[in-house]
Amino acid sequence: MLALRYNADPAGRPTSNHPCTVLSIEDIRLLIAFVVAVTLLVVLITKYSLSPFVSLLLASIVLAVAAGLPLSLAFERFAEGVGGILGSTAMVIGLGAMTGAILERSGGAAALAEQLVRWLGVKRLGWAMLLVGLLVGIGVWFTVGLVLLVPIVISLSRVARVNLLVPAMSMVAGLSAMHGFLPPHPGPLAAIELLSADTGRTIVWGLLVGSISAAIAGPLLWRLFDGKVEMPSFDDPDPPPAKTDNVTADTSAFTGPATALDAVPPAATTAPGVLGPLVVIALPIALMVAGADPTLAMLLGLVVAYLWLGKANGFSGQALARASEESLFPVANVLLVVAAGAGFSKVLIACGVGDTLASLAQNVPVPPLVLGWLISAAFRVATGSATTAITAAGGIISVMTADDPTIDREFMVLALAAGSLTLSHVNDGGFWFVKEYFAMTVQQTLKTWTVLETVLSLVALLVILILNSFV
Repeated sequence: MLALRYNADPAGRPTSNHPCTVLSIEDIRLLIAFVVAVTLLVVLITKYSLSPFVSLLLASIVLAVAAGLPLSLAFERFAEGVGGILGSTAMVIGLGAMTGAILERSGGAAALAEQLVRWLGVKRLGWAMLLVGLLVGIGVWFTVGLVLLVPIVISLSRVARVNLLVPAMSMVAGLSAMHGFLPPHPGPLAAIELLSADTGRTIVWGLLVGSISAAIAGPLLWRLFDGKVEMPSFDDPDPPPAKTDNVTADTSAFTGPATALDAVPPAATTAPGVLGPLVVIALPIALMVAGADPTLAMLLGLVVAYLWLGKANGFSGQALARASEESLFPVANVLLVVAAGAGFSKVLIACGVGDTLASLAQNVPVPPLVLGWLISAAFRVATGSATTAITAAGGIISVMTADDPTIDREFMVLALAAGSLTLSHVNDGGFWFVKEYFAMTVQQTLKTWTVLETVLSLVALLVILILNSFV
């Protein structure tokens, strides 16, 4: 046997502060099976561009075979994990997508953005666009928010005669932070379910962590580089269309119009005000923080969006139904990835790998929150998908920390979310969306978007660790 030895008392027993973990031959075999399965998962996604859902399923099968678990039991446990998480997340993600579609198509998001800039003024354009990104990012997915807001930030930068860098990166930081840290977005919602965290507390801390990290990774950071890092200037107010061919990441959420002005179709008879979008965004969040069931909270938000932003602005029921249906197309792939991550977690437990990992985790000289961040970051860098990263890492961390009552589940969710944002590069669909919509070169995108995401991730981890030490 291989032993990891620590200080012991005179009787030879490990002290409570210095546990001793003994790895048997069986433990080592299980760890090798786990490493092989994870390696296969990464290779299938990165080298062969296989669907993350199929990759997670195949990795689970390989893990079961290598660990000696009967395949019938492996499929049973995988299906158990899939069914368990879909029952609680599918409705929330679906309702959130439909609400975001109405917010987008009604022009409510664009109206909110333009009004916030009027209130704060073009002299504080960077901070105004940060706030716009944060608010819009709560209600719509990152790529949809990008499509809506890029024409606005380009137009405002031209009118104010300022470099595009600060307002653009501030807006992107806000969108990315909210998509990464806040339910009902798929990544954090999946982690909440995998770790049995409290949704309301996660939202409260996620808003704080996301806002602080976005402020630092947005206007504060890029003010230092204003004039030193170049971004294209636009004579034409409409950005070029996104080109995301051969990208193996979360780009399918794009359902939006080419420009912000296209968000309001001819069926609308009046322009949306600011109060309606604010209520639609804030109501579900407030209800979940107050302890309401997330499905009920999102349903009420959708009803308000349907009546206030839809029917009251002249949209027909048919137009609203079509927008809602179209918003669900990209959700299917995300739900499958989330479900497969939960299934993979159940197979880990059934194989006994969970107990071995949990024992090892007690002896790793790294704080659990940092360990969660590292695992999530590794999956993010390797696969390019934030959803895959947080789901796969969440499955692993959930079995490693299942019996540890000292770990704050909500902060662990946020640590996983922070890790899933780091070091976005050429294997990430978001990288290409940002590159094409701002007409940047690959080098410019690496200097802006990749740096922004990495700073956002690291600052968020630091804020999480500080909060965890005081709460």
